[in-house]
Amino acid sequence: MRFTIKNLYWVDISILLLALIVTLLGIGSYGLYEPHEGHFAMVGQEMLWRHDWVTPHLNGSPYLNKPPLLYWLIALTTGIFGSTEFAARLPIGLAGWIGIVITWKWTRELWGIDSSRVAALMLSVTLGWFIFTHQILIDVLLATLLVSSNYFLWRSLYQPHRLNWLGTYISLALCVLTKGLIGVVFPLLGCLGLIIVRRDFKILGRIKIYQGLLLMLAIILPWFIAVERANPGFWHYFIVNEHFDRLLDRRYPPDYEVSKISAVGYLAITACWCFPWVLFLSSVIKSATQEWQRGFLANASLLDRKNSDGIFLLASAAILPIILFLPLSSRLIYYSIPAIPPYIILCAGWWSKRYRPTKIKVQSLGTSSTFVDYSTSNAVYPAAICTVCKSSAQVANQVLSTKTVDLYGAIALILGVTCYGLIAFSPDVVNLLPKLLQTAEISRLMMIVAIALGTGWLASGVAMLKRSSWAWLPLVIVLMLTYLATIRGFVIYQDIRSSKNLVQQANSCLSIDTLWIYEGSREIGAAGAIGYYLNQGKTKADRQNRADRSGWTTVANSTYRTVLILADGGKNRIPPEFPGSSPEYLITQTELQTYWDSDRPVVFLTDFLRQPNDSSDPLSLNLPQGASQAYIINGQRQLYLNQAATKLAQNQCPK
Repeated sequence: MRFTIKNLYWVDISILLLALIVTLLGIGSYGLYEPHEGHFAMVGQEMLWRHDWVTPHLNGSPYLNKPPLLYWLIALTTGIFGSTEFAARLPIGLAGWIGIVITWKWTRELWGIDSSRVAALMLSVTLGWFIFTHQILIDVLLATLLVSSNYFLWRSLYQPHRLNWLGTYISLALCVLTKGLIGVVFPLLGCLGLIIVRRDFKILGRIKIYQGLLLMLAIILPWFIAVERANPGFWHYFIVNEHFDRLLDRRYPPDYEVSKISAVGYLAITACWCFPWVLFLSSVIKSATQEWQRGFLANASLLDRKNSDGIFLLASAAILPIILFLPLSSRLIYYSIPAIPPYIILCAGWWSKRYRPTKIKVQSLGTSSTFVDYSTSNAVYPAAICTVCKSSAQVANQVLSTKTVDLYGAIALILGVTCYGLIAFSPDVVNLLPKLLQTAEISRLMMIVAIALGTGWLASGVAMLKRSSWAWLPLVIVLMLTYLATIRGFVIYQDIRSSKNLVQQANSCLSIDTLWIYEGSREIGAAGAIGYYLNQGKTKADRQNRADRSGWTTVANSTYRTVLILADGGKNRIPPEFPGSSPEYLITQTELQTYWDSDRPVVFLTDFLRQPNDSSDPLSLNLPQGASQAYIINGQRQLYLNQAATKLAQNQCPK
């Protein structure tokens, strides 16, 4: 027994450590993608410089779109590890891993040891979870907090321990500090649904709803009160503009156009985020429904009811982020990320159910033995055999053979052959990519991914047809290897979605007094990465005594560079209107021309998020007079130098 327990711990620890490696793999190897990553990283950096933990700032002025939790975490890791991409992405990576740990724990309590290990590995290689743990966006953090709140809520229903109660409401409070009021909508709707289905209003008492709400208010109100005092009008802006107007797609300015998606596209992208386990969706739904119904049978045990309620909360958590946003035109491609962990838990439960015993030999004391068949949908499967009172139980290991399993095996084989077949078309696929990505390395990476996925699908397909309980493992291993190539793809793609290389290349040929001006964008956060890289690697001494010049901000004995942005750059570049005075970084085209004609080195950078086929918005739309030839061209990122900057660059970086 000791040997078994010892190995049990080592297996679980090894799996969770492997998941941590996958989650943090390469997060510091590529530049901050714009506009989302640049703005989060720079706000966290400015919090650290300004010592202002109440009002988020971007580019030297208040930036009040989001609550502060992620900014706080980025500021914390930046303070520890420095101004690096690794430090900026670390909070999301760790949040993703904690989500894996909670998924592992909840699955373990529902379906046992084997299921929990399957769930942890499944989630760590799920496409959407991998991608969004490698990008700075709120949704993985929110997803982890949501699954945490649902997990502790479920435990509170049947184990009224203080830690479960605290875990529920602390998680909900952190949801609010992560993404606002929407963070509590999903768990509360799930709980309300459970009350209605169970017809049991005593649930409210068991979860201590009133004490919980008071605890939540005690956690969230201090920041909300402080930020309103520092920025009068914040509450109205945050609740109306960032909640109701955003849901109704009336938010001003409409700066999320890049990530919007149609209703059909939303369903399709959600399926992609759940790849490859979305393949088993129909069986997962059927399995979850059957196990949920067992909790309502007349002879259902307390354990059956507990598991049934857990499945209901998981199903609600998986469905609500999809169906609530589906009819709204404001839906974005990543809004369904919180559906991934609960779906994976249900998927792992279905997978292990396929291979768990379907018959148990029960022999009561003094009677003859009988076999009880638990393969039927209405039979109540005992979660723990030891609970069979005054009887001995013997498991008859009979793996359920179904046509569905054969179908999945055949589909996996077809997908494997298809992946190999795509190798022949890889040159055509590469030609469809932006010119910056039409390289031999991209072609090689695509071939590696196709071969790896093809091998994984074929191996899993054969294993499914042979009824192997390890049929999922080849796919997990291959996906981990595939993500190594994906990280390299992120590095190559940074020239399109990150200004890192462009800023560093130009900045190395210019002085620290050079003024940087950005054309503007649909998302003002696009300027965040420019400021981030202008300040990266600069010491406090490098930034001293420059506050009297435009493009610099001094506060709390800290001086750092900022980027000026056009306020009148056109209909596609309307800056946000936060409470308070207009941001100091906004300038007019007249002011741009004045700077351009001065003897100070000036850089002008075009908007890379413009629509390429919009004839009313050419690249030359906002160029200052006298800007003829771009110094650096990187797709739609075109960098121009005025005469003073040109002379400086020629002296410091002669060609």
